[in-house]
Amino acid sequence: MAVIRPSRRLGDELYDALVGLIDRGELTDGSRLPAETEIAQQFGVSRPVVRETLSRLRDEGLIISRRGSGSYVKKTPANLELAARIAFGPISSLEQIAKCYAFRIAIEGEAACHAAGNRTPEDLSIIRESLIGLGTMIEAKMVGGDVDFRFHMAVTRASANEWFVSAMMAMRQQIEFTIDLARTLSMSRTAEHIQGVQTEHVMIYNAIEAGDQEVAKAAMRQHLSNACDRIFKGPS
Repeated sequence: MAVIRPSRRLGDELYDALVGLIDRGELTDGSRLPAETEIAQQFGVSRPVVRETLSRLRDEGLIISRRGSGSYVKKTPANLELAARIAFGPISSLEQIAKCYAFRIAIEGEAACHAAGNRTPEDLSIIRESLIGLGTMIEAKMVGGDVDFRFHMAVTRASANEWFVSAMMAMRQQIEFTIDLARTLSMSRTAEHIQGVQTEHVMIYNAIEAGDQEVAKAAMRQHLSNACDRIFKGPS
């Protein structure tokens, strides 16, 4: 396995690389994937990126994970066709950006609520890693849209409800577009503004860690509502 080229979206690069190995038969049905640390070393990415990518492959039915044993390839035509069929249309107007956020508020608010009730220590670790990653992006003055998406997917997966996860994955491109737009606009604003956005993520994490479902739901809904307002109205 060769090291993948540097990219802003390392998760997408790793995903494409692993799917390519499956499609070419280098990873056959039932074969065990290398350990997370080995994948990270071979492809030159961090372990959080590996975890997010493996979660995406599980969500799409391409691999299965067995506790204490690892992840195994589960490639079937039905899974591949389903992944190709489920998708939302592209965002092509300001109205669709607003609608995307309205949908996200409904879906992710409930996902955060369930995450607070169902999260495991591993879930919290993954959410916390992505939260730290967002802080690193702020310090480096980078947009960090991929890390932001990773945070929201980590929260959604912690809900332990595959329906929430499937909905998020189906609109991945649209969510990434709105995240990149919101974070890019924030780059031109004050440090206090940018830190305020980060504080919203921290509040979501704290509520999930505390197991407070209603607070987690409210924090996620408020964060997404604020993000939409920041696009259309600017900083408050």
